[in-house]
Amino acid sequence: MKYYESEMPAPDFTECFSRPADGRELLADIFVPGKSGGNGAAVVFIHGGGWCAGERRSFLWHAHRLSLRGYVACTIDYRLTPTAPFPAALLDCQAAVKWLRHQAARFGIRGDRIGAMGSSAGGHLAACLGVLDDAGEPGSARVNCVVDVHGVHDFVAHQAGGGKIAEYMEAFIGGPVSEKRALWIEASPALHVDQNSAPMLLMHDPHDDTVPYEQSLLLAKALMEAGRPMQFLPTPGSGHGFVYNPQKTWTQKVWPNAMAWFDRHLLDSEGDEAIGGV
Repeated sequence: MKYYESEMPAPDFTECFSRPADGRELLADIFVPGKSGGNGAAVVFIHGGGWCAGERRSFLWHAHRLSLRGYVACTIDYRLTPTAPFPAALLDCQAAVKWLRHQAARFGIRGDRIGAMGSSAGGHLAACLGVLDDAGEPGSARVNCVVDVHGVHDFVAHQAGGGKIAEYMEAFIGGPVSEKRALWIEASPALHVDQNSAPMLLMHDPHDDTVPYEQSLLLAKALMEAGRPMQFLPTPGSGHGFVYNPQKTWTQKVWPNAMAWFDRHLLDSEGDEAIGGV
């Protein structure tokens, strides 16, 4: 089987990681390392779809490939709009990170070696996991590194320009910026970067007609100004949502960079300061 063959591997198991107040079970498809053993790290994959669509199986290929590399990897559900506006989706993703940390002994991972990767709306949520923490239940929900493919990063800056994604943003927040400005700011990861933010690998097509390229430039600038590790990979001609398909040329170009980023920041004991250790 060719490495980039577009198969849909079956997860090793599927488990509920959270039951929000609405009673829904949120599931994770989980891949674990084989007999060769794990490397002590884990990665959470977050699908896109404008915060109103998409499914966790979009990242099965990627999670499986990381498990072959020694990672515990999972693809997760989160609640969608319009039934569950912000911060529901973020709280669900944070719950997945906390669940993994609580399961660290079972999976043979370290709580300070958890990363996140997402595309589009999932990229936004992954970036949020890198800059925000959950002030609720005990335990950190912040991840230790992020791979973010053309996410939305500054809702307030973008809303003035309109465009394809504007209506999705308003539905995600649950109202226009004129009425819910505080939530628009809270949902903008570029506005919350500080010296504790996770290292981030950002990818974006300069000609993306769904999420403007400038959105990733804003986050890159904020990370650089805070002195945080950051790598920016322009993907000209890739289009929006390319990364789900392992047979796409740009997926094959950037996937090795994503793996290297996780290796660098999750496996190197001399790397960044620990976040959320167990």
